[in-house]
Amino acid sequence: DKNLPHCMKLTEMTLKEFWTEYCKIKDDLKNSLSRISHTTDLWSDQNLDSYMALTAHFMTCYDDHTSARHV
Repeated sequence: DKNLPHCMKLTEMTLKEFWTEYCKIKDDLKNSLSRISHTTDLWSDQNLDSYMALTAHFMTCYDDHTSARHV
């Protein structure tokens, strides 16, 4: 289809978005108020493809209020 970007452009766009989000998460974790709790989950699908999820829970302070965050 003429409206779809080339695969190299899609790769470039995906990596750019990844690094943007990566830097945001890294800054959030650096600025956490205390400890960071991690949870993990491992599983495989019917084709035996393996997956792993990692979640971090932490507290942050933005605009003079404290909030719980997870990424």
